[in-house]
Amino acid sequence: MSSEELAKLMKQVEEKGIGWDTVGEKIKVSHQILKLYVNSGPVPVTIIKGLTKLLEEPAA
Repeated sequence: MSSEELAKLMKQVEEKGIGWDTVGEKIKVSHQILKLYVNSGPVPVTIIKGLTKLLEEPAA
């Protein structure tokens, strides 16, 4: 997956007001690692799917 897609998902996470600690717990990847993927290249599909699933969950 592309880093552009990850960047869009990360922006959606921020717009939705989900904390990065929550994201890290749910998808098992820290915010620092996500930022590295945005800057460095191919993103594992599992990360994209995890973020997409998290964004689709109803707000708590």
